[in-house]
Order: sequence, then structure tokens, then C-alpha cells
Amino acid sequence: MDDDLRRRLKDLSVTLQNRATELSLTGASGDIAILMSGVAITLEALLVVAEETRTPRSGPSVAPDAG
Repeated sequence: MDDDLRRRLKDLSVTLQNRATELSLTGASGDIAILMSGVAITLEALLVVAEETRTPRSGPSVAPDAG
């Protein structure tokens, strides 16, 4: 996942969470607000997984000899 995609996903997550909060505060569309919040959280989780599975730029680590 490149940096641009990460940034766009983060922006989308923040936008969805803000909109969900707005909907919750007005009392309108509570179910939609919950769904939007869930999608925002899912995007955040996706970003964390992408970061955790990112391979180092210097290449894979080589385990030292056990002997």
C-alpha cells in the first residue's frame, strides 16, 4: 500500500467518523451513523494491518546462526 492510498484512506476514515458524529448529534439516521462509524473503524484497522505487514525497505532480516 503506497503512501497516497494510506493518506486517502485516513482522510476518508476521518470524514466518515466526523459525519457519523454529526448525524448522532442531530438525532437523525442513527443506524446510518453507526454504519459510518463502523466503516471508519474498519478503514483504521486496514491501515494498521497494512503497516504491520509492510516489508522493510532494506529487505528481509537474516536470522543469525544458532551455533
